[in-house]
Amino acid sequence: MFYVNSKGQDVAIGDMAYPHLASALAKLVREQRDGLRQTEIDAMTAELERRDETYAAEQAEQAAKSEAAA
Repeated sequence: MFYVNSKGQDVAIGDMAYPHLASALAKLVREQRDGLRQTEIDAMTAELERRDETYAAEQAEQAAKSEAAA
């Protein structure tokens, strides 16, 4: 899935840096008026949720390893 940035360029959502992805999503949500970009919003939201879940799982794994080593 692609996000069309302010310069009209297609950017792969999966390749966007986390801070840029979050910022672009907030901008789309803030500026949406006609619902035409809802597909992009949904894809970006799903990607952020996936990354957040992955990060949380990695943190839990690190914590478990630290406790086991202690």
